[in-house]
Amino acid sequence: MASSGGAVRTRRSGPAVVLLAVAQVLVVFDTTVFTMGLPWLMARAGLSISGLTWLLTVYSVCFAALPALAAALGEAFGQRRVLTAGLVLSTLAAAVPGVTSDASLLLGARAVQGVAAAVITAGALALIDAAHPAGPVRDRALNVHFVVVAAALPAVLLPAVLLLDLTSDTETAFWVQAAASAVLLVLTPLVLTETTPVPGGARRVGRAAQWVMPLGFLAWFADWLGDHSVSLETVVLIAVAGALLPSVLAWAGRGERMPELFARLYRERAAVGAYTVVALVATCLAGLLYILSLALQLLGGMSPVQVGWAMLPAVAGIALGWLVLPVLAARIGVGITVAGACAVAAVGFLVLSLRGAAGFGAVVPPLLLVAFGCGVLALPVGFARSGSGALPQGLNSSRQLGTGLGVSLFPGIVVAVQQESSSRMTDIKAYRSYLAHGAHDCFQLGVALSLAAMVVALLTLTRITPAPEPEPEPGLSGGAPAGTAGSPGS
Repeated sequence: MASSGGAVRTRRSGPAVVLLAVAQVLVVFDTTVFTMGLPWLMARAGLSISGLTWLLTVYSVCFAALPALAAALGEAFGQRRVLTAGLVLSTLAAAVPGVTSDASLLLGARAVQGVAAAVITAGALALIDAAHPAGPVRDRALNVHFVVVAAALPAVLLPAVLLLDLTSDTETAFWVQAAASAVLLVLTPLVLTETTPVPGGARRVGRAAQWVMPLGFLAWFADWLGDHSVSLETVVLIAVAGALLPSVLAWAGRGERMPELFARLYRERAAVGAYTVVALVATCLAGLLYILSLALQLLGGMSPVQVGWAMLPAVAGIALGWLVLPVLAARIGVGITVAGACAVAAVGFLVLSLRGAAGFGAVVPPLLLVAFGCGVLALPVGFARSGSGALPQGLNSSRQLGTGLGVSLFPGIVVAVQQESSSRMTDIKAYRSYLAHGAHDCFQLGVALSLAAMVVALLTLTRITPAPEPEPEPGLSGGAPAGTAGSPGS
């Protein structure tokens, strides 16, 4: 039965958590299969390099721009209803590459797939939140969901590559993805209970719509920036500014004048820090996985299947961070723990910049370090419980934005290096040399962004300590964990 305020209670929350986690993994799987199938699409549709770039850009722009609006629509009309709409869009869009080679239809399908990904990601988190009573049960479910989301990036590469290898053509992989979305669509009304629309939710839709243009522009600008030769310092500045954007928009949307806005940002700097750290760390993880996949194939001579195996240690690193970091946070504080994790990630990027990415043995140890630091992505509930005032939903939006930035900025650096030196590429040896230079710049960017996240954590999170677990309040409707009501992003 639905309760007031948009929350629901399901008799069995386990199947709901599993279904929603699978839906989130499917979002990552879609991106991976599409990226791996780009050469096939290029040949089939007769696309140019710029056409392929637009196929990637339109997805990342829609995915980064719409999470807040998708969450607001779920509050206004019911989270399960909005999630179902996202699965319908995902099923239809996934089938398009299998039935047509028209470039315009492919571009439209990728835009729809980006919208669907944003809707599914926002709806999954909201439904987990609504399906559990406030307290330890909800926290455990959210923690499991966040670690699955964080680990999905390196985990799905191997099965995606194996699927492409086992099928006679890439078209089959897209049909498998569409079928998986259709299965989830059928199971959704059987496993999930609809939420009651939140009073005043329609008004929140208008406020959330204010996020769409700035976030969409930022995602597009990050992609545009990658096609132009700019300094590494400029890229770092853009990434940090993008990571700060969710917090600024959250307060700016309340209609406060600028002096009051900056005063509020200072008073609630812990929330700003939580949002910013998550966005920066997500940028590092998404960008690193893309660059390593490219470098291991072209520099290390590894097959796609071997690359998939090489990425699996990242799953273990993230899981280890998920297990260790909460324990450390409870003992030494959230700020020091998060800063230390970011420092570990920076060391991993530094080792990669010194040793390169030419083989399995050279990549795995630093990849484990970076992945362990990225275990911060599995701590949103810890941020909320710490008294930072950051909501898991807002942190999820920051993660989405950071993922979009990473997918745009890191490959963009490689493209810029290649364009700058294209006239001097005389053979495959020269090409690999310039690719290695571009990968080196990407690893240095990872060092800079990880250190930026460390500094933000030290400046904003060191004064807070994890709060004790609250007792569920009678008749509590759900929503944010105790102590976070009225915080940014609510």
